[in-house]
Amino acid sequence: MSCAQQPADNTKDVHAVNTESAVPSDEADPATVRIVLVGCGAIGWEVATRVYAHPTGGRYRLVAAVDPHADRADAVGALLGIPAFASLAEVLAAGVEFDAVDQRLPHHLHADAAVEVLTAGRHVLVEKPLATSVADATRMVAASEGGGVVAAVAENYPHLSAVKAARHAIAAGQAGAIRALRTTRAYTLGGVWVRDGWRAGTGPSSGIMLDQGTHHTSLLRQLGGEITAVAAQHSTAPEDAGDGEVETVLLTVRFASGLIGHSVYSWGAAALVDEAEATVFGSKARIDVRVSYEADLGHAHCFDAHAQTPQGTAISPPENYYGSHRLMVDDWVAAIIEQRQPLVTFADAAADLAVVFAAATSLQHGGDFVEVAQIVKG
Repeated sequence: MSCAQQPADNTKDVHAVNTESAVPSDEADPATVRIVLVGCGAIGWEVATRVYAHPTGGRYRLVAAVDPHADRADAVGALLGIPAFASLAEVLAAGVEFDAVDQRLPHHLHADAAVEVLTAGRHVLVEKPLATSVADATRMVAASEGGGVVAAVAENYPHLSAVKAARHAIAAGQAGAIRALRTTRAYTLGGVWVRDGWRAGTGPSSGIMLDQGTHHTSLLRQLGGEITAVAAQHSTAPEDAGDGEVETVLLTVRFASGLIGHSVYSWGAAALVDEAEATVFGSKARIDVRVSYEADLGHAHCFDAHAQTPQGTAISPPENYYGSHRLMVDDWVAAIIEQRQPLVTFADAAADLAVVFAAATSLQHGGDFVEVAQIVKG
C-alpha cells in the first residue's frame, strides 16, 4: 500500500465517565460550560485570545480570569468583558457560578491546584507537564477518577492532524514495518516564555527535560506505543550559553513492541518556519510530521520508496501548531457535555511524565537504560 491522501481521525477509543449528574445548567443555555481561566501568563493569554475570545459553537464561555499578577488578569478580563480576580478563592467569594477550571499555571503549581478543583467536584484542564514529580502525578490521577468530573491535559500533539494522519498511515501499513522513530525539539526559547524565569535552569519545576520532554514523549507514544525503558545523555554546555541556558539532551527509548526511538531536545538552536519534529522510518516509506508555529505549514508527509514522485505526498491538511489549543478546549468541553473521557487524560500525562523521570534518573547514572516501571513503583 502506497502513501494515500486520506488521513483519518485515528484517536484512541474513549469510555463514558462515571457520572450521575449532568453539567450544571446555565441560565442562557443548559449546554454552555462556564469556565474560569486560572493563570493569565503567556499560555493563558494565548488561549484567551485564540480560543475564548471566539468560543466554538456556543458550548462554553469564560466567566472569570484569575492571576496573582493583577495586570495579567485585568488584561484578559478587559479583552473578554469578564471579572478579574487574584485567586480562585476570590471567585468563589464573589459568587461567580462556574462548572470548570482551565488551569494555565507554572508547572510546580499544577498538582495542588488541580486536586483542589477536582475535590470540589468541578472539571479541570491542566497544562503539560502534569506535575513535577511522579508522586504528585499519582495523586492527581487518583483525584481524577470517579466523581463525575472530566480531567484533561492540554497536550498538543495528540490533537494535531499531522500526528493523527501519521498514526493512521502506520496502522494502515503504508510505511511497512516500522524500523525506528525520531523526534526533535530544537529552537530558541525566548520572549514571553522566559519572562518569569521558572522554565530555565535544572530544578524540579524547570528545565528542558521537564518542559519539553513530556511533549515529545507524548508524540513518541502516539506513534510507537508504550515506552518501557529510556537512556539519556546530555552535551556539555557551550561556551556561548546564556545565563540559565541548559544543555542539549538526547534520549534513546525502547517501546514495548521492541522498537527503538530517539529524541533530541535543545534550547538555543535556530528554528525553521516548519520543522520535521517526528520521523517514522518504515520498510516501505518514511513519514515526516512537520510542525509549524508561525504559519499554517504543518502537515504529515509520506515518502514512498517506490513512488514515481520522490518529493513525497502530503497526507494531512496544512495546520498551525497553535490551532491545537482550540482543539484541546473543544475536546475537553465535549467530554464534559457528552460525559466521556477526553483525548488526553491525567493517566496519559502521568505515563509521559514517568518516562521523563526515568530519563532524568538515567542522566544521574551515566546514561544507563532505566525501566519506566521502576519509576512508577518508586
